[in-house]
Amino acid sequence: MSLLNPERKEFISSIGKGFKIVGFFYPSSAPEIKGVVQICHGMAEYLERYEEMIAKFNEAGYHVCGMDMAGHGQTYYLNKEAGYPKGYFGGVKDSWKAILTDEMGLHEYAQERFGKEGLKYILYGHSMGSFVVRSIFSTPRYSRQFDGFVFSSTMGPNPAVGMGKFLASTACVFGGAKKKNRLLSLIAFGSYTKRIENPKTSYDWLSTVPEEVQKYIDDPMCGFYFTGEGFKTLFSLIAFMQSKEAYALIPDRPCFFTYGSEDPVGSYGTGVEKVIARMQAAGANLKSKNYGPYRHEIQNEPVKEEYFKDLIDYFDSVPLA
Repeated sequence: MSLLNPERKEFISSIGKGFKIVGFFYPSSAPEIKGVVQICHGMAEYLERYEEMIAKFNEAGYHVCGMDMAGHGQTYYLNKEAGYPKGYFGGVKDSWKAILTDEMGLHEYAQERFGKEGLKYILYGHSMGSFVVRSIFSTPRYSRQFDGFVFSSTMGPNPAVGMGKFLASTACVFGGAKKKNRLLSLIAFGSYTKRIENPKTSYDWLSTVPEEVQKYIDDPMCGFYFTGEGFKTLFSLIAFMQSKEAYALIPDRPCFFTYGSEDPVGSYGTGVEKVIARMQAAGANLKSKNYGPYRHEIQNEPVKEEYFKDLIDYFDSVPLA
């Protein structure tokens, strides 16, 4: 149950076939409105999990919007009767591009809802959401529509993505497109607790706070297995964001990398730092912050208040393009 009572927006997805995306608008009631922050959530979760952070952004004068991706959250519930399972992105060709198109569709609706004049638009992505945001960042017709970007807990260079994509594609060919793929999940995430001493659960890599990990485990809309097609979409997204083409198309818009040094997704900080170095070499206008010995969800770590303040300070610093 949402604590902030957002405005709900349903719209037709670029997937087609009558598939609908569920988006949300969180208008700020602050005396001065500075801009709009669009949030892209991560894998096997949903936008409502960000409402503590959203409330902070609202208080600071930022409207917020976001959507539940295909196969996630309220979008899953809206389409499940039509045969779309959790962790499935619609089965269309290049479904990773459909995610980008739908995010841009939500951006257009946000402009209609909140207006354009004098408002900065900032795109924030966490984890898989950061893969989406990095891909939008490297797509010129999309990136020019935002003033700033945040890449939270992103992934470093992954040389195994080609093999992952091949395995996922093979699973789809042999009838696994809509079926949970436990093998790929084990390959992708099975080692994520290896640096944690005496992990209590297989999700301890998410946060150092046991209560936050338990909330995730207890939530039926978190931690589910992706389907074969879901993994194919995920690996295709990663393949593009780390391609030479993507780095060649980096815009001059400011961006902010946030990460923890105990996050396995970012190779414990070193992977994120390699991405930062490569973007800097390509001329990116960026800043970054390592929050120290914290794990994947900085927004659910003991440093979260510092994190929220840093994000708002960054938003305030972003100029209107």
